[in-house]
Amino acid sequence: MARGQYKKWLKQENLLLLQGWKRDGLTDEQIAHNIGIRRETLYDWIKKYPNISNALKMGKEQANFIIENALFKKAKNGHVTAQIFWLKNNWRDKYNDSQLSVEERELLKHRIKDSELDTKIKEAKLKILQSEGTNAEDHLLELIEAIEKEDDKEHGTDQGINS
Repeated sequence: MARGQYKKWLKQENLLLLQGWKRDGLTDEQIAHNIGIRRETLYDWIKKYPNISNALKMGKEQANFIIENALFKKAKNGHVTAQIFWLKNNWRDKYNDSQLSVEERELLKHRIKDSELDTKIKEAKLKILQSEGTNAEDHLLELIEAIEKEDDKEHGTDQGINS
């Protein structure tokens, strides 16, 4: 591969070609093959050259609009599968496969977080009891505080609030 090959792909006609390939559904691997480079090189070009990145993004957006319009037309014409797909992806709070309400899903997330925290605390207690013996209680309290602070940072929660 000759160095500087990217320069020819910065020309308007080649940017349109890249855009068209992406619009037609080609993968990055296929586009790189068409150019005559490795996929990793294409990714480097995308990072370094905004025109190449924008052409590929525009092509993908065009493809998404084409598919979205086709799906919408099918849904409007009574295609039940298209209707279900459309509703599940565009009205998720009302139409989804989950039997849980939005509130129940949030509660479940908090319970999982609490369970993870309890597990960390129990592991810390066991570790201290196995290694410390008599001074275990002081070390245990320190570890519990550290775990709670870590959990608050991870989840952006206020201290002292239990769900």
